Amino acid sequence: MLILFGSAAEQRLFSTAELLDRRFGLNLSKKIKSRLLLLRAAPNLAMVPTCQPYRLNKISRGEYTLDLLPPKVLRFAAEGGRTQQSMIKAVKILAVE
Repeated sequence: MLILFGSAAEQRLFSTAELLDRRFGLNLSKKIKSRLLLLRAAPNLAMVPTCQPYRLNKISRGEYTLDLLPPKVLRFAAEGGRTQQSMIKAVKILAVE
């Protein structure tokens, strides 16, 4: 799956291990990196696990979360206006909440 970012600064943050470690700490950073790898490896959103420890949740129309370290989640949106998970092949990272 293709992972998009809102800005060049966000792309740099989520693409650099050292910046992630500094911003979120080692444990949370490790979870973020593994979730990004999981998303990148999936051919579409339907292939992302919906059970623990990953747990894909649909929170609103076109927006989803992946569990990190409770209560933290990685929030992202489906790109391209698709609503069927098997058709979603690109996502945009929105935030770590």
